[in-house]
Amino acid sequence: MQTPTTKHPKSLIATGAVPRPLDFPGHEYLIDSSDFLNLETLPPRIVFLGGGFISFEFAHIAARAGSTPIILDQGARPLKAFDADLVELLIKRGSEAGVEVRRRASITAITKSSSGYTIHTDTTGTPDSIQADLIVHGAGRVAELSRLNLDAGQVAHGKHGVEVAGHLQSTTNPAVYAAGDAADTAGLPLTPVAVIEAKVAASNMLKSATTAPDYAATPTAVFTVPELVRVGMLEHEAHNNGLNIDVRYTDTSGWYSNYRIGETAGATKILVDKDTDLIVGAHLFGHGYAELANTISVAMKHGLTTRQLKSTTAVYPSTGSDLGSLL
Repeated sequence: MQTPTTKHPKSLIATGAVPRPLDFPGHEYLIDSSDFLNLETLPPRIVFLGGGFISFEFAHIAARAGSTPIILDQGARPLKAFDADLVELLIKRGSEAGVEVRRRASITAITKSSSGYTIHTDTTGTPDSIQADLIVHGAGRVAELSRLNLDAGQVAHGKHGVEVAGHLQSTTNPAVYAAGDAADTAGLPLTPVAVIEAKVAASNMLKSATTAPDYAATPTAVFTVPELVRVGMLEHEAHNNGLNIDVRYTDTSGWYSNYRIGETAGATKILVDKDTDLIVGAHLFGHGYAELANTISVAMKHGLTTRQLKSTTAVYPSTGSDLGSLL
């Protein structure tokens, strides 16, 4: 007797993502994030294209390793998925460490010479150029579907990946499922989200089920020094959803948890629904705050109020012991 999976073979597409193709002259001189991590030494002048996770994290590494990094962002505000006020604090702190951020800078071409590379830019109509020894692609990633010939299998797809229903099954071919960066879902492009989607997709394939992944209160962080973290809604999103929120902003730059390690920057912005006392968004900038975000994520996912959180006793002087005061 054949099993259902033998009768109806199913496929899971989980091919990940690749750097977004760029088409300006000289784009072939760029290296990607994998190439950067494989470098044995860092040159003096490094330029990162794009104002996202990769550029900021690697630029902070480069600056502390002795290089002079510049981040070029085509937009007015880098790290758009994060709280705008805290992003500005990160940029200021990065500047103190030697990371320069140039905004509204479009790349028109890159040329190579015996002394390195020249990056030709246009900043709001003003041409400029930057000299560099290394140029890193940090301008976003797209689903890696180029080698799959999905049209032959009638698998609908776009630049964000395979088009899937909420339970990760292709909308056009029921034998196909997709997960992670290869799938066009509501999930953030993060490793733990890809793991969750892969588990759900595999279970649905084996059981012919329609379970959807739970993306609630997924934390995300930019691991600069210090890190920038987000869980839940941004301020404008909370307002757009009609929530009556209390914005609890705290400057933690002088707090003991930062002082004891010599960190000079830190702030948090926690959004609390006044009607329910529930956290609907948390935005954190400071040393060790990614771990703090994990605690907040649990509270948000399981409906703990700020009153309940403040009633707990934390280990002192851990960063987690700051949470009650931040609320």
